[in-house]
Amino acid sequence: MTLIFKSPRDKSYFFGYYGKSQLDKKNYKLLALETNFTKRLPQKGDEAKIGYFEIKQKKAQFKQLAITKTFNWQQGCMLQWLGPTYNNLIIYNDLYKKKFCSIIMNIITKKKILLPMPVYDVNAEGTKAICIDFERHYFCRRGYSYAGIENFDKNKKVVDDDGIWLLSLKEKKTQKIINILDLINFKPLSNMKDATHYIEHLMFSPDGKRFCFLHRWKMKEGGIYTRFYTANLNGTDLYLLLDTGRMSHFCWRNNKEILGYGGMPNPINKLRKNKNFIKIIFKPLLPIYHFLFKDNSFVSKVATGDSYILLKDKTSEIKKVASELKYEDGHPSFLPNNKNIFVTDVYPKKFNNHIAKLMIYDLTTKSIIIIDKLKSNPIYNETPIRCDLHPKISFDGKYVAIDILENETRGINLYMIKTNKN
Repeated sequence: MTLIFKSPRDKSYFFGYYGKSQLDKKNYKLLALETNFTKRLPQKGDEAKIGYFEIKQKKAQFKQLAITKTFNWQQGCMLQWLGPTYNNLIIYNDLYKKKFCSIIMNIITKKKILLPMPVYDVNAEGTKAICIDFERHYFCRRGYSYAGIENFDKNKKVVDDDGIWLLSLKEKKTQKIINILDLINFKPLSNMKDATHYIEHLMFSPDGKRFCFLHRWKMKEGGIYTRFYTANLNGTDLYLLLDTGRMSHFCWRNNKEILGYGGMPNPINKLRKNKNFIKIIFKPLLPIYHFLFKDNSFVSKVATGDSYILLKDKTSEIKKVASELKYEDGHPSFLPNNKNIFVTDVYPKKFNNHIAKLMIYDLTTKSIIIIDKLKSNPIYNETPIRCDLHPKISFDGKYVAIDILENETRGINLYMIKTNKN
């Protein structure tokens, strides 16, 4: 594996979430955000410069295109190349006239198209986006939300009109396709009572006909419960794919299968569905639980059944895979030209000497290839200002880009990846 590009370390650069290519279709332009701070959460009035590096130049310089007022360290501003050409058009989220929005920009002509909602994910054709209410998300997941609007009417346990919207990029129109109340009333659990409910981590299937997402709720007695759903593009045919309360990161392997990191059905996860168990037994033992299960340790993963799992949409089929990754959560993406191989990462934790790993895993041979190991600053680990690697694979599967935090400066590394299968 070869490191072929590093962003200049005189300023901070980053991109954000996985699941999209940071490089354009020609592997020439590398999208990035530039900031003048790294040690705190973005606040109202903060801006990030949007631009790109031409990586084949000997001394690649950041070429600014725009400015955004909506970004966070985990997901950036959802900046991405817009399909189907993935060449001259980009889309990103912003704040305009005191409203969160998204913008399509032609990087050649600089022409912009304003859209009425910020995007969460965009389909491969570049025609549709799925969206959530980021004003609501501000009060639920601060490290994954945007500063700039504090609508305290949405600082509630349940916001009745919260949900998921479908945005037509051409028509500039939105349609609510799922309401949060429908999710709460879908096979309700006793631990939902008095909990704070929200939706996040939406992702289109490769053909754009379905999408998956997480319905999460913070229980009053402590802890978070997560349900993993799939649905049609119009919100119909809603399917509860995983109801163990444990699901974090995932990716579509194809239009039917999803690889994720979550909990298998087991007695502990079943008990967590019951509010009385949480209140009478779990809450008093929560400090001990956190002590024993800290640092994503092996013990915690055995107890909750967490591992990489492969699920088949609209079925109850679920199986553990990639056990060689030792119960360590990451951000997976399959190579576009080989759906048996995925790239993922490992969080830097105390038990692994605060080393983040970038790696390739082969489901067929069960082999691991380490692309790089990166030392992290423990001060930032497991905080909202941490820097996850978030591997982003190029459209042809030949490159992977990551975010790093080096000497308190955020940066971008780009690697050429090679396996026996690509």
